[in-house]
Amino acid sequence: MLTEKRHELILTALEQHQFLSLQHLIEYTGSSASTIRRDLSKLQEEGKLTRVHGGAKLIGEQKEPELHEKRTQHIEEKVEIAKRAAQLVNDGDCLYLDAGSTTLEMIPFLTAKEITVITNGLSHVEELLKKGIATKIIGGDVKANTLAVVGSRAVSFLQHYRFNKVFLGVNGIDCEAGLTTPDEREAIVKETAMMHAQQTYILADASKFNQQYLAAIHTTEQPILITSEKARHIQNFDVYDHHFEILGGK
Repeated sequence: MLTEKRHELILTALEQHQFLSLQHLIEYTGSSASTIRRDLSKLQEEGKLTRVHGGAKLIGEQKEPELHEKRTQHIEEKVEIAKRAAQLVNDGDCLYLDAGSTTLEMIPFLTAKEITVITNGLSHVEELLKKGIATKIIGGDVKANTLAVVGSRAVSFLQHYRFNKVFLGVNGIDCEAGLTTPDEREAIVKETAMMHAQQTYILADASKFNQQYLAAIHTTEQPILITSEKARHIQNFDVYDHHFEILGGK
């Protein structure tokens, strides 16, 4: 592959992610590690990206895709994951349902009786009410692109509840970096929900693996990943089995 074409592929990929690991770029371009390292050095000299430990990121802040865009991406995987997640809900459970496209796909599959759902996803509220599910929306600042409620008021609200199960979405999963998201405010909301959960589940399609973003999501208890069949075909996926308990895709 010509150098110019490879550089174009690298920059295009980075426009869609806050961070890409060296391994991801090697697989994405079909090039050797030494070639990618030279490419990253050259692109950094040209002021087009910044090299960081384990990979590279674009210079400047990345804009997170809007919810309506996310809802059209990887939809078959998201539905597969959502069905599996909904099966884990028992009658009488109190749930926290995180904002996001995959958690939104869970709602049509919720069949457990007398459940209560607390959510920070404005897009989730109408769908929950249509199902006759007791619903509470947390207060705070609303992100225009994802309709997620974040901020200090959202965190304070969550501290009043205890959840049987928490279902979260993330932007990136990496064995070294763990769980990440582009927005620090959203990371804190997710962390708070997990602190008040008996069990946390992370819903993640194949595109989320081997990705790192700006804000780390710290966990005190090991969450369970719910993923798809496609994710299990990612190269070196088996390394995640040593870091997480994984459901789905079998």
